[in-house]
Amino acid sequence: MRGKTFLIIGIALTVGNASGPTGATVSIAQDPPAASKQALPTVALLPLPEESHEARPGSRIVSTKQRTWQPAPVIVQEAPAVTKVLRRNFLPVVDQPDIEEHHKIIADEVLRLLPAGCTSQLKNFYVRYDKPERRGLAGKSTIILDGTLPDEEFRAVLIHEALGHVFDLGCLTGSPLAGSSIFKDGNEPIFRDDPSLSFYRISWYDSQTQRDDAKPDDFVSGYAASDPFEDLAESTIYYILQNEAFTQRAMTNATLAEKLKWLQAFLPVNPTSVATPGEGWDGSVPWDATKLAYSWKNPAIVARQ
Repeated sequence: MRGKTFLIIGIALTVGNASGPTGATVSIAQDPPAASKQALPTVALLPLPEESHEARPGSRIVSTKQRTWQPAPVIVQEAPAVTKVLRRNFLPVVDQPDIEEHHKIIADEVLRLLPAGCTSQLKNFYVRYDKPERRGLAGKSTIILDGTLPDEEFRAVLIHEALGHVFDLGCLTGSPLAGSSIFKDGNEPIFRDDPSLSFYRISWYDSQTQRDDAKPDDFVSGYAASDPFEDLAESTIYYILQNEAFTQRAMTNATLAEKLKWLQAFLPVNPTSVATPGEGWDGSVPWDATKLAYSWKNPAIVARQ
């Protein structure tokens, strides 16, 4: 059979005799000159079937009545927004794996109220969740707290331990060159140039003996009358969390006025920016200042000295 040539819309197909397994050879001719193109007959495209069919990926059918195709619009899917959870930058002594997150937050806020040089003196911070016998313990460089306390009480006890005892015994230290005073914290001497001595001597002769003229009203709480160290620690929390009551009592009590003046001079905390008392002065001396109601202001970090 001789080969025949069919010309469809400018494309020449030459079908020859079978020359291989496929039975035909196909060649594509070059486009004819422009003049020839105008004279070429055209062949209408077959209509698409009425039933719809899915278009191949990347294109879509505009009309089912004609074979007209358009590329499908490229849909650029934006990556889902990633919400970054900023990890709070806790003080190293607070950022311990066995301390619950809300206790870390409370402790971090309170401890940052200490002067920078004082914070570095705190080497150990523990929170116990086994209901220890004591709510809080502190020395020069260590604090241990009861983690089963309500948050408000936990914070108040921490203020007592940190801004009271740690600040007193670990930060306001004198020099051995000055010699030892009559006051001692257990076996630890309090040196003669220690700034805390000027507070102790307001109501105390030594570490265990009150002055002869000391009265219950001269202490912010009953627990403050235990010894000079508890006197300072309780006065500190009373100053920070119950400042209005402290100020009101100091107006009619010269001893409390001296203690308030000492705290204003040495403790670098502005009480009005930290907390609001939950209740005013009712004329009685509370036993424990950590039990009194207050509202925490979640303060910004107080400028350090």
